[in-house]
Amino acid sequence: MDPLRKQCSSAVKMSGSATVPQRCHIGLQQLEALAATTHGFLGPNKRPKFILDEDAGDAVLVSSCSRLLEHIELDGSVGQLLHEMIQAQQKVFHSGTGALVFLAGVWSRVALECLNRGITVLDIKTAMRKGLDVCLEVCNQSAVSVEEVSCQKLKELKPTSALKSENQDSEMQNVDVKLSQNLRLTLKHSRHFNSQTENTQTALNDVSRIAQAVSHRCDSSMRLVLKACKLQSKITEDAQNRSLDIQKLVTCLIPGMSEEESCVLRGFVTLLSVEQASVVRCLQGQALNIALVNGDLCEKYRHVGFNRPANVVHITDRANMSSVSLEERWLEDALRKLHELSIDVVLVSGSAGVKLKDRVLGANVLVVEGVKSSVLNDFSTRTGAITVSYVTQIDENCVGRGVTVSPWRDFSGKNDLVAVSIVTVSTSLVTAVICSSVSAKVQSLEDQFWSCAHRLHQALTDGKLLHGAGATELLCIQQLHQSRQTEMENPQESVVLELMAEAWMDYVSTLMLNSGSVESKAEAWTAIAHRMRLYKEGEAISGDTDGAGVYDNLTVKSEAWRRALDLVFLVLQSDTEIITGVSEGEHVNSELMIGGA
Repeated sequence: MDPLRKQCSSAVKMSGSATVPQRCHIGLQQLEALAATTHGFLGPNKRPKFILDEDAGDAVLVSSCSRLLEHIELDGSVGQLLHEMIQAQQKVFHSGTGALVFLAGVWSRVALECLNRGITVLDIKTAMRKGLDVCLEVCNQSAVSVEEVSCQKLKELKPTSALKSENQDSEMQNVDVKLSQNLRLTLKHSRHFNSQTENTQTALNDVSRIAQAVSHRCDSSMRLVLKACKLQSKITEDAQNRSLDIQKLVTCLIPGMSEEESCVLRGFVTLLSVEQASVVRCLQGQALNIALVNGDLCEKYRHVGFNRPANVVHITDRANMSSVSLEERWLEDALRKLHELSIDVVLVSGSAGVKLKDRVLGANVLVVEGVKSSVLNDFSTRTGAITVSYVTQIDENCVGRGVTVSPWRDFSGKNDLVAVSIVTVSTSLVTAVICSSVSAKVQSLEDQFWSCAHRLHQALTDGKLLHGAGATELLCIQQLHQSRQTEMENPQESVVLELMAEAWMDYVSTLMLNSGSVESKAEAWTAIAHRMRLYKEGEAISGDTDGAGVYDNLTVKSEAWRRALDLVFLVLQSDTEIITGVSEGEHVNSELMIGGA
């Protein structure tokens, strides 16, 4: 028998009461190795990677964990689990993925080291969960309100040069943003302001200072976010005051233009073909009718959940047995429907059939594919249109009115595309046009924009922020060391908490190295150890460190930490069940049976 297999076989005992050899936990080792490839994405100075597709000969530039995992082959279950966890974090917050992957890796190493020292799986999970609870409590205790952050930024009066606009005006300080009633940041009792007018102006400028705090050196992207926030505020001037509305924000990517050309525009801006742009020019200046389709615009499309009746064969629904196909008949019905209802614009969330797109061009009907559901919802609200799943469902009540279209910028000389604007009178949609002369960089700039937008949105939603640049993690190290000194029922907990503290030191040292504040990880570890010695000598660790003025989102950070530990526990438990052949539930049932005997 293979020595490793024999060693694993000897460990087939109850996973909660017996140790399992470290070498058997392949899943944890794979998770640690995968996470190590993303360390360059931690912190503000990300190191992009080129992913080469040897078969196609293409290369993709990635600068985030989510994009990296999208473009590499993940054959094993561990890689798939990590990818799913990253997607879940990215879908909700659009940030925090770097910390999630890094912590999943170092905490896998903690679990492996604990196994190597003979600590049981149950004790590992209990102690690590306790360690996470300690760190989450540090977050809750050290969080500062956004009002405090705004006041601190005001006192500094030293905006970074990178955040200055082209006119050398501090645009970040003068964006007229109106917050929603529940998020309005008034400073009525501040000693800096004495009149209601000044309080209002302070509320308008607070968002720009908060944006600066969570920009994470993505200054140009955050400027775009603030411009979008300002434009949304102007659009809804007569309505209820609003903060940044993520659902009313879309992007349009234009490669081949300078980054300085990036801007924000009112309405929905998208790139269309030259042929479609000719239709736009014919429709320009008119009040148009619009139809909204949630799905694909083709004969074979069926909505999610559709079940085709069993044992039913469709022979024909016409008396004449002509050779007209189902697709041709559907195409005729669709065109007749659009003509009868005088529909000029059709927005589709999915794709449209090639034949339909060719036929509608001659009828001067504009069909736009790949439209986000949030855009469909806004047009539905503003025009009265009712979204349908099939074009044949459209009737008079489903048609919206009051849409205008116009060409914005012609790029046909470069890439055969034309940027087109589609708006309604009262639309609150804002499009961020993101440009770059380097085509491979456009996707990264869009990710950066959405990350900034969500960080600002989340800061206003939470009402609290955490000190960034590793300051909160240093407090976690301090508190874990302090927790080790208390009496514990299980002496193994002290070992686990110490290893978790070392994992946090690895995190902070990598962050310091990537940010350029140190030249090596050894120097970073020395600096962290020095700070811990100062704490032992009675000097408290300040929440504000070398990264003064940098803040992180409370909810984003907490959720990233929880997801990372959940992933480690899932892989740990899966490895254990594979090795021992006993699941957690079976272990509990076995103990009950033994106890009953």
